[in-house]
Amino acid sequence: MAEFTPGDLRFAYDQENDVAYISLGEPRESICETLDNGVVIKRDPESSEIVGLILFDMLHHFSSTHPRPIAPGLKAELVTV
Repeated sequence: MAEFTPGDLRFAYDQENDVAYISLGEPRESICETLDNGVVIKRDPESSEIVGLILFDMLHHFSSTHPRPIAPGLKAELVTV
């Protein structure tokens, strides 16, 4: 498994379409797996390691009134700095 450091995480948000793009390192070619909850998992085509996520309807994933889990067992919250 590749080693990950916090500086490797890249995040972009398209406010108009409410879509978040999360990349572990530089964005790269990947194979996408779409889950039923509006999450796309991006995997390296050779190693199958997760290299990124796309979250459609992102604000609902983090809304206290309409919580939708991103992935089973994964806890996350939206934090502004």
